[in-house]
Amino acid sequence: MPSFTGFFEFLSRLNDKIISKPLLRAVRNGFTFMMPFVLLGSFALVIMSLPIQSYQQFMLNMFGTNWKNVFEYIRDGTYNSFSLIAVISISYSYAQEMNDYRDYVSPIIAAMTSLASFTALYGITKPEFLIVNFGVFGVFSALMVAILSSILFREFSSVKRFKIRLGTDGANPGFNLALSLFLPSGITIAIFACTNKIFSYFFDITDLQIFISGKLSILFMNIHSDFFRGVLFILLTHVLWLLGIHGSNMLEPVAQGIFVPVLDNNLELMNLGIYPSEIFSKTFCDTFVLMGGCGTMLCLVLAILLVGKNKSQQQLSKFSLIPVLFNINELMVFGIPIVFNPIFVIPFLGVPLFMMIFSLFIIKIGLVPLAIYHVEWTTPVFLSGYISTGSIRGSLLQLFNLCVGTICYVPFVKLWEKAYQSQRDGNLKKVLDAFKISEDRGVMSSLLSRYDDVGSIARALEADLEDDLRNNKLNLYYQPIVDCQGNVVCMEALLRWKHNSYGFIYPPLMIALAEEAIIMTKLGDWIIDTACRDLDTLKKKGFRNIYVCVNISTSQLEDKGFVDVLRKALKQYHLAPGELEIEITERLALEVNRKIKGLLDAFNVLGIKLSMDDFGMGHSSLMYLKEYNFDTVKLDGSLVKEILNNKNCQNIVSSIISLGQTLNYTVLAEYVETKEQMDLLRDLGCELFQGYLFNKAIPLDEAMEYIKSKQ
Repeated sequence: MPSFTGFFEFLSRLNDKIISKPLLRAVRNGFTFMMPFVLLGSFALVIMSLPIQSYQQFMLNMFGTNWKNVFEYIRDGTYNSFSLIAVISISYSYAQEMNDYRDYVSPIIAAMTSLASFTALYGITKPEFLIVNFGVFGVFSALMVAILSSILFREFSSVKRFKIRLGTDGANPGFNLALSLFLPSGITIAIFACTNKIFSYFFDITDLQIFISGKLSILFMNIHSDFFRGVLFILLTHVLWLLGIHGSNMLEPVAQGIFVPVLDNNLELMNLGIYPSEIFSKTFCDTFVLMGGCGTMLCLVLAILLVGKNKSQQQLSKFSLIPVLFNINELMVFGIPIVFNPIFVIPFLGVPLFMMIFSLFIIKIGLVPLAIYHVEWTTPVFLSGYISTGSIRGSLLQLFNLCVGTICYVPFVKLWEKAYQSQRDGNLKKVLDAFKISEDRGVMSSLLSRYDDVGSIARALEADLEDDLRNNKLNLYYQPIVDCQGNVVCMEALLRWKHNSYGFIYPPLMIALAEEAIIMTKLGDWIIDTACRDLDTLKKKGFRNIYVCVNISTSQLEDKGFVDVLRKALKQYHLAPGELEIEITERLALEVNRKIKGLLDAFNVLGIKLSMDDFGMGHSSLMYLKEYNFDTVKLDGSLVKEILNNKNCQNIVSSIISLGQTLNYTVLAEYVETKEQMDLLRDLGCELFQGYLFNKAIPLDEAMEYIKSKQ
């Protein structure tokens, strides 16, 4: 067991190393960006190729002979354009990744340069050009061109003499940027055009994919053992997939030249009453080895559905289930992704190899008939086993193989989820770091408008926040506020969001996302309603003489209907106006200072209490005391934290308390963590206290227990 643990840790570390490399991370992200096209192409292919005669006849009768045209066009725009999409996606992703490390390069121009380089490498006007190179067949070339052209373009863009500079006399900035990259882009494309010519002129290579495929075919011709040819075919197919090469298409000439004829020969021998000796055929491979496509993807899908806990992987597996049942595997291969993923190397190679060897043995000893009948490659599992062998035993062999394969994938799925969690935590840290930079500078964050990893994650978080708000999955926690005798007089409502994947989200980040997404008003209304409802619950449980304090945002202060929201909540939950306190910060008041007076006056008319947070350190604090009637003033946390050791803090607090006695407001000290702090603050005249000395923010049920313990 320790050896397995050590091995899994090694795979996890290797995966972390790959993720840390911008180039390989860009490849993974590039494939991930392609998911909508892969998903669409997969379902179009399933609809067209469903190998059920009654279905095909129904569609023909219903829609005519050209019923497949629309789905063929969708396939043309997805699968048959797969390499073109891959070039754009990977190069764009690489430009984004590198912009975090080096000088900025336009991702869209980098992507267009890579696309032009890819088409220049193949030469569309060449007589030998094959359009299939732009589909899944050309993925390897697309991958290499995307990487190399992106690197070259970035290097050339960093050379100052290669940049054409224009004046700033009103010219379009986009035009200036595009023209400045004319030479870097042109030189990059020219290099691939020259490479095309060099390949054809000096090496007589007119098509790189066909050249590689031809060399692989020669390799198989030199192997005379059927068993070893089968082993090599399975291993090589999957190794190519791991490198981003469509292994099945690359080795299709081998399959057609060696393994397809085996089926015809076997059938002919069976008709002559001779039991064939060659078992490994293309039908055998499709039926008993590649169930769900390369890597026996159906086993991986089942393993994720059975033991997976990651929401996104579960969703991907559910989307993939139907295509995989028809042996269309691209959605899983590029969605996980399998490419350059060390965690899935062993099951991806090992499960199909086991399937092959075990199935060969079972058929060899006669437990299952030979697979001699042709089946379409899209025929679903179990049905293909029955049709190819003419026996239910073929389906039972598939069932056994699937069970074993799924079990083999399970520990690797768990390891991948662990690695994915680690990566996800790192992604969240990126967002937090970016937000805290804005927070420290005192400026509003602009996370959602960014087009990098931070922006993508922030937008996903915002969408989840909006979804959880809609489905009432957010929570209010309550931190008690006590008087000098330790009695709970108020509960401050604090928003908490436990994300399904990330856990509890930093509250200021959550508020910033809501503000930027313009859903803060809706979120604020929910907070007011929930806080009032919870206070009503407290009263019904017998907890009297307690009020609730709620923080409000800029959006709420600017909302003309906010007073009506407050009035409605007070009426609906039968609360006296004095049982609700609204808390604002000085910074918030500054942001809307022209509109705030009328709103705060409306609070006073309703009888709602008003509190100012972080009082004492801002230049405008005294001005707001002059303009508005606050019921409570919260001391700035820095004053409380240093009050034991800083005489100036003590003098400032004493002055604020003295002023409060004159202006008739109550002083509240938050961030009280020790009894010594509380004793000194009480001696200075402070009346209310809040902090970890008493309790942290807790759910309503725990808050009720705490209040009960203090009575």
